[in-house]
Amino acid sequence: MKEPKHKTIAAITIRSASQLGNAIRRLRKLQNISQVELAQKAGLTQATISRLEKGTQKAEAGTLLLILSALEADMTIAPRRKIDPKEELEALF
Repeated sequence: MKEPKHKTIAAITIRSASQLGNAIRRLRKLQNISQVELAQKAGLTQATISRLEKGTQKAEAGTLLLILSALEADMTIAPRRKIDPKEELEALF
């Protein structure tokens, strides 16, 4: 049986630059590639990857799309779920 090319991970909710950086780092490490290798695949510099992973640089849409393509990852945009905690408890019972 052939192993999948990449490990599957659950969807990640991202609401800040630091959370985005953590997600990029996590995906990169799951693929066992360095920042330099990711930068080369995405056509960016290693310094850019480093700053994005640290959350010290906000990603422009084009930059994020290059990284996602290099990581063979997708991005889904969804509205935030706002549920009243009372309704959430009622749904459980």
